[in-house]
Amino acid sequence: MPPPPTSRQRGTGQRIQRNRASSTPRSSAAGAPSNRQSQLPGAYTDVQRGPSHPPVEPKDPLQAIGEETVLAIQQGGYKTPDGRRQTIAEACQQLQGPGTRFHSSDNIILDNWRRPPTTSDGATAVSGSDTIDVHFRLQSTLAAAREWAWSARAPYERIGVLSCAHPTVPGGGFNTSTGAFKSQEASLNRASNLSYALFSPTAAPFYSLHKTTQGINNGFFSNAMVYAQDVTLVRDDFHEWAFPLKVDVVNATPVDANEVQRALVKQGGMPKETMRKLVREALEERMGRILRLFELEGDNVLILTGFGAGACGNPMSTVARIWARLLGPGGRFYGKFVNVIFAIPSDMPFHEFSSSFNDAIARGSDSRDQPPRSA
Repeated sequence: MPPPPTSRQRGTGQRIQRNRASSTPRSSAAGAPSNRQSQLPGAYTDVQRGPSHPPVEPKDPLQAIGEETVLAIQQGGYKTPDGRRQTIAEACQQLQGPGTRFHSSDNIILDNWRRPPTTSDGATAVSGSDTIDVHFRLQSTLAAAREWAWSARAPYERIGVLSCAHPTVPGGGFNTSTGAFKSQEASLNRASNLSYALFSPTAAPFYSLHKTTQGINNGFFSNAMVYAQDVTLVRDDFHEWAFPLKVDVVNATPVDANEVQRALVKQGGMPKETMRKLVREALEERMGRILRLFELEGDNVLILTGFGAGACGNPMSTVARIWARLLGPGGRFYGKFVNVIFAIPSDMPFHEFSSSFNDAIARGSDSRDQPPRSA
């Protein structure tokens, strides 16, 4: 394994203890074809120009990178800048099979995420600790995932990454001309073999459900999720081929507050505060199920983000306070994970998220979700 990049540091995390919060320093560190293969888009080829062909519009560079990643996946590997060939064929085959698991909206174990795990005799299982290390990172999910996967202390640390999944398009159209090029999901798919899981037969029910009225659910969408184990990260945040690193990924669709508002207006509307309450409750339910799935799968270092903020119209402060209620003192998942990293790539949302999270912890994780106080 090449030496770790000196520019990547875990840096200082915030250790949250019961009834108090303090900052604690952390150490620094920096396929074979399948029956679904034909659904993975092929390699990019130019259309021949000539008298019978109109000029071809140049492709978006990110689209070309996505197509190049797909081609490498289809060929089973790629070369890093040092000339070494990295083989990922076996990893891709696993994602087409047992490595990918679909969890329906009515999964009874996830339905009961609020209940602490129990032992075989029905007693409450005692696990976790009285602290949780929370880190706020002004960086992309991909950058944070590579940073922590590089220095993971196997087998004691498993990295779990949350991907904000498009409800109907696998990978968010990461390699198409109409894809959401700058979305978090597209970034992860351009830089990994995650698309092999999302285009697999196992994941197909997730997308077919969200093409129905029941799945769309007026913009609330469903609680269905796709879990992909041992996804291989093959690129870095600069789109360069990089040393392969393994992470697990939960793919879940957030509540789209903008779509909810449009749908409810068409149906005659409802008071705004009532609508916001419904959205918050649906978000918390889904985020709780996400954490429960990570817990069940044994992922104890989580890369999370502003789930549902941004394009979906949920305030970053609201999302932050929900995470704080779930993960902070008194929360269902307090002390259940070794490290929780919130990766927010933009400056203003980053500061809004971190301040709202810390404010919720200071006021008590069981407090009601209140509008942010003005400075």
